[in-house]
Amino acid sequence: MKKMNFSALGVVIVSGAMVLSACGGSSSSTEATSAPAESAAAPAESAAAPAEEMVIGVSFDKMIAFREGEKAAIEAAAKELGVTLDFQVAEEDAQRQSSQIEAMIANGAKGIVSIPWDIEAVKADIDSAGAAGVPFVTFDQAPSDPSWVSFHVGGDPYADGAAAGKFYCTTAGGKDFTLLEFQGGLNNDNGINRSKGLNDVIAKDCPNVKIVAQIPTEWKPEPALAGTENTLAKYPALDGIYSPTDGLLPAIFSALDKVGRNVKVGEDGHVVIVSIDGDSGACKALRDGLIDLDLVTPLPQMTKDALAAAVDQAKGKPAPSPALKKIAGLEVTPANLAENEASVWGCSGA
Repeated sequence: MKKMNFSALGVVIVSGAMVLSACGGSSSSTEATSAPAESAAAPAESAAAPAEEMVIGVSFDKMIAFREGEKAAIEAAAKELGVTLDFQVAEEDAQRQSSQIEAMIANGAKGIVSIPWDIEAVKADIDSAGAAGVPFVTFDQAPSDPSWVSFHVGGDPYADGAAAGKFYCTTAGGKDFTLLEFQGGLNNDNGINRSKGLNDVIAKDCPNVKIVAQIPTEWKPEPALAGTENTLAKYPALDGIYSPTDGLLPAIFSALDKVGRNVKVGEDGHVVIVSIDGDSGACKALRDGLIDLDLVTPLPQMTKDALAAAVDQAKGKPAPSPALKKIAGLEVTPANLAENEASVWGCSGA
């Protein structure tokens, strides 16, 4: 994957639970480690599978808030499709992920659904699965070359970034507007294009919106608090903050609290915030009127599409066409949350 050059700072998180990443959050949208039952040594979900059921291997790169939502969604899809999952978490380790996928195939998985940790190294996993006649599908995080897999489905990061840019253009209304941009990982499609879409629209449609700082985060929250604080110190009248993942919101709110600017939409001193994902933290922030727009990833559809593609191919059916599917996020604001809440995956139980 090509990298883009951007100026860098980093992001911090204050809450101790889990963070996203393109991205997600638990009930508190902060970072967590994977549960022991999801480690390489314990594929617990497949142990009790009836022999007649089809087993599909599911490989996650890590467990964060957004991944928790994806896990719940793919488990629901598996129940609907009548298959059993051999679920494993790589814990940000490409070698571990490869070993887990090899074990899934050796244990009889008829298909693999993966969120790859290393978008280049996953090619070896794909080739191993192919040699064994096992279909390999990715979702959320595409491999370096999506043509390596039979099917990939994910959000549309460029469209989401562009939607954020249009929102800031409209909000600025031709007036000078200062914007702090946080960026995700700049070595993958989601991070690159959530930034590129934003920047392209602003450069074309509203040069009066000035991005005063661009801070890469690698989807990690640690530098967010410092990045927000530093930018506010330099630009105390900062107008807006763009977050490429809801997992950064707690850190942003904490920094705004310190200067009395964590106030509701429409109130004096409010900082216009656009974020992406639709996790539980974003749902609460929308309900509380603390963010202006969340671009909600259609997580249930994305996970079901990925699992269904693997199941169908395991049954001898052709791969979906087109083989690459991107789904733009749903634009949810405090004003339209009530009518869209059922489509915001993080609002269930939030």
